[in-house]
Amino acid sequence: MKRLKWAFLLIALALVAAACGGSATTTTTTSGTSAPTEGGDTTSSVAPAMALDGVDLKLWGWSSSEAENTALSDLVGQFNTATGANAEFQPQADYDVALQSAMASGAPPDVFYIDSFKLADLADAGVLAPVPTGALSSPDDIYPSLREAFTFNGTWYCPPKDFSTLALVYDPEALQAAGVDVPTTWEELATAAAALTTGTTAEIAAGDAQAGLAMGVEYPRWGSFLFQAGAALTDEAVTKITLDTPGATDALQFIADQYQAGYFISPADVDAGWAGEAFGQAKSAMTIEGNWIIGYLQDTFPDRNFAVAELPAGPAGKGTFAFTVCYGVAADAPNPDASWAFVEYLTNPEGSLAWTNAFNVMPARASVSNDWIGSHPDLEAFVAGADYAKRWGFIPGFGDVIGVFNDNAAGLVDGSVTVAELIAAVTGAGNDVIDG
Repeated sequence: MKRLKWAFLLIALALVAAACGGSATTTTTTSGTSAPTEGGDTTSSVAPAMALDGVDLKLWGWSSSEAENTALSDLVGQFNTATGANAEFQPQADYDVALQSAMASGAPPDVFYIDSFKLADLADAGVLAPVPTGALSSPDDIYPSLREAFTFNGTWYCPPKDFSTLALVYDPEALQAAGVDVPTTWEELATAAAALTTGTTAEIAAGDAQAGLAMGVEYPRWGSFLFQAGAALTDEAVTKITLDTPGATDALQFIADQYQAGYFISPADVDAGWAGEAFGQAKSAMTIEGNWIIGYLQDTFPDRNFAVAELPAGPAGKGTFAFTVCYGVAADAPNPDASWAFVEYLTNPEGSLAWTNAFNVMPARASVSNDWIGSHPDLEAFVAGADYAKRWGFIPGFGDVIGVFNDNAAGLVDGSVTVAELIAAVTGAGNDVIDG
């Protein structure tokens, strides 16, 4: 039965990946473009209680940077030294396909990455083991929004390895030259974006001008404005679409107005692969991105000046997304006790801090956040978002709905779709999934 479910899941996850598309695929994971900070340390001092001498364990994840792969392998090596286990991190170039094939064949890796957006599909397919009682230390220390991201139908399936939120990344020199302060409200954001825009889209693409703000035309960015307006795509339980509200209408119209005025730009319109690249190329003075952008800028645009602030608040207050990945264990794991001991080592307070100190991703545990901020003081705005962030995840099959949103968002930007038409299209697509 599990293999049959996996055949359908293979199709579903392919649709999710296609629906997210472009920068959403690469920038909603928590460590896709990170680079090591100076002095990064991935040493964890706590060993699991059970004996693991000689036990072989495989950890699968997607391959990002060579530096990150090396750092995670180093942490896994510390686990081996502490326990006598033979664990190995094995990054997979085509991760989703590799994982699906391994699961369907009945030979899953011992531990593997799960993006929060795909948790529901995997849990619904019955291929994940829930977190056993007592397997993980201090589970209440994990930020509630992150634990909720990996909970499906009341069952908690896996602990987060780290997380990212969205924040406002800006060029302080550009703001100073334009005579504007760091925006803290929508009104201030619109004023700043207008003041910072110095030319047409064509001029910006040629590198002769800049826009106020670069942002992907996609729900994983625009959704934060919905939260700031007191709205959301669905209710908390994802039992109904809630986009047809005055708050959602106001948020979407605000965004559309900024793009149509030329103050916000789509990265694709200025020949950039994603908003981080547009900002790095100085084609925009501001962008809305996750903390993965920091390592990217440091590595690719080391001379680019930047600072970070929390996202401007809307009429209902602050809002952002929490993007996260967990360490999962298969329902038919060959050695579940050893797998969960491995996960505990990687995600307990010491392991969490050791891992995230090496990169510009954030620990999922509140108890070590102050230590992390002490090592990354310029990134505190990202951590602040954890207090009000909304999880990135829905129910099985919802990737199609996000695809409809993104398609209509592109129309909203170019003027071929109205806010009302976007809301109607997304509501219809969402109801089809929920009622199906």
